[in-house]
Order: sequence, then C-alpha cells, then structure tokens
Amino acid sequence: MNDIHQFALPIGVIGERIRSKRKESNLTVDEVAEKIGLSQSMVSQMERGKAKPSLDTLWKLSIIFDVSLSYFFEGIKKNSVFFSKREEQEILTMRHPNVKYRVLAPLTGTKLEFFEITVSPDRGEEVPLLPHQGEEGGIVLQGEIEVTIGDEKYVLKQGDSIYFDSTKPHSFRNPGKDPAVAIWTGTPWGPVDES
Repeated sequence: MNDIHQFALPIGVIGERIRSKRKESNLTVDEVAEKIGLSQSMVSQMERGKAKPSLDTLWKLSIIFDVSLSYFFEGIKKNSVFFSKREEQEILTMRHPNVKYRVLAPLTGTKLEFFEITVSPDRGEEVPLLPHQGEEGGIVLQGEIEVTIGDEKYVLKQGDSIYFDSTKPHSFRNPGKDPAVAIWTGTPWGPVDES
C-alpha cells in the first residue's frame, strides 16, 4: 500500500517558482494578487509554501507569466499511476468560456492532458477562436459539438472523434439544447510563439 504522504503537493517548490516568475516579470505581490483575484496575503503565503494554490490559480498564473501549466511541476518526481474518484476531480473554466473541463489526470508535467469537457448550449454569444501550442483531440459521448478550426467547421455527434494541431485557432460550440459531453486529450497547453 502506498504512503499517502508521497502524494502531497510540493507547495514549497511551486511557491519558489511562483516567486521567481513574478520577480522575472517585474510584478509585485499586490499586482499578481489583483490579476488572479486573490488577496495579497494569499499570494505571499503561496510563494512561501504556506498555502496550497488551486489548479485554477496555477492556470491563471501560467497565463500571466506566459509559461505552460507544467512549468510549476517540471522535474518533480511523480508516481507513474494516477487514480481519481469522480467526486474529487476538479472542474475548470479555461480559455474557452463556454467549456467546463473536468480534470481526469494531473496537469503536473505529464506528456498529455486528459479531460471530460462539457460544452454549454449556444446562447448566441461570440465564441473566440484561440490557438495554443500542441495537439489535441477527443470523442463526443453525448450531444453535438461544432469544432471550428480556422475557417473549417466540423460537427461531431455521439461517437465521432477529431484530432488536430492546436496552433490553429479553434473553438467549440454546442448547437443543441442540452450540454454536450466529450472526452478530450492533448499535449500540455503552452503559448503560441509569435516571433
């Protein structure tokens, strides 16, 4: 049986990386706190390894610092098997505002990200086309998802799948009346190099 302590989040290492990137970005603790919607005290505690940052907080920090989410976990020894119960899985809203991402595997320096995504029914709002580094794909379990990649639209129904280069601007839309659900995977998110 595994010792539960080996699964503890290495908050000291993560805190050092947050502080290092904040200083490298010439930001104060107050400025970072305002950008991510936390108190100055909480950001300071995270940097000192006294508070555990949520996945949502690390996601926001990765965007502010222009690093991949895995940056905070690189080089940290991890177990080769990960098991999670549904009630323990975190749900995030990331860059696509109409999509909720249920995290099925750690976003901690792994070679793949693994999600159950739920796409809200279309309410007529503009859905941005967003690029990022990597590749991704998925299979629809329920409902219908329209995936736009550049100028092309692909309508996926239950059992349909798609795989594509994530550097092409893309979006997800649900033309149905009920939430659509898919299993989605891809390489870890990283900003597109625009040089």
